[in-house]
Amino acid sequence: MARSAKKTTARRRTTTARKAAPARKAARAVAPPKETASVAPDLAGGLKSFLGIIESEVRAVTALTERIDALVGELNAVRDEQAQRLIALDNLRSTATDGGLTSFLDKLIRPRMPRVPEVVPDRLSQ
Repeated sequence: MARSAKKTTARRRTTTARKAAPARKAARAVAPPKETASVAPDLAGGLKSFLGIIESEVRAVTALTERIDALVGELNAVRDEQAQRLIALDNLRSTATDGGLTSFLDKLIRPRMPRVPEVVPDRLSQ
């Protein structure tokens, strides 16, 4: 008797679950997802935030360009000063008659190669 009661109870559960399953699926299909309506921004708001990001990037690039211009101006001034000093050393070298002084001035006059390599991105060299 106990076995037949268990089988009957099990059959009732499976048939009840089968009947409830289509009702749940239908309820899901009819109701729109709540997340889609609240998460999806409108087109104008999305474009406005995108333009804000672009504007901030343009400002950053403009600031970097101004800084580069200032540094290049300083570098050019230092190079001019270096050229004037090398010219003065050349003049001093031409007037020197002592061999030791001449070789010393030759070592001074030879400019050093840059120690830091300059990196130019492909985008800037086009």
